[in-house]
Amino acid sequence: METVANSVQLPPLENPNERAAVGAELQAALQDLVDLSLIGKQLHWSVVGAAAHGVHLFLDELVEEWRELADVVAERAVTLGFIPDGQSATVASGSRVDPVQVRSLLDHVVVWELGRRVAAVAERIRARLVPVGAADLVTQEVLTRVVGTLEKQQWLLRVQLGEKA
Repeated sequence: METVANSVQLPPLENPNERAAVGAELQAALQDLVDLSLIGKQLHWSVVGAAAHGVHLFLDELVEEWRELADVVAERAVTLGFIPDGQSATVASGSRVDPVQVRSLLDHVVVWELGRRVAAVAERIRARLVPVGAADLVTQEVLTRVVGTLEKQQWLLRVQLGEKA
């Protein structure tokens, strides 16, 4: 017998057998976004140099955006019936974001290091767009929004380094 808690109440997917795979892709994106926000905070506390104040404030903005994106990704997973795990142990074991050294870093080094990590996360999520879209266009749209935000952030980080847009 069908109940409110079963799959009848879940949004339909192009291929319902891929629900777990879509959930796993959302989980991977969530782990990278949560880890990126933690690394952003670490760099926020570590930045030194002439532009440290501006970079410090910019990092707060980026961290907030990554936390909002993580929430959107996690909520999409829940909508599909997949329970995401954003706990520290899960993020630490599953994230593919490179850790940073725990020491003071010059402002331009912080911007460069962060730009490299944002680019890597954007590339990994971009690689998920086609396979996820084959199963669920709405989830693809969520991940497209994430990639768009990350790529805009890459541009803003490049500008701070004096690179051409």
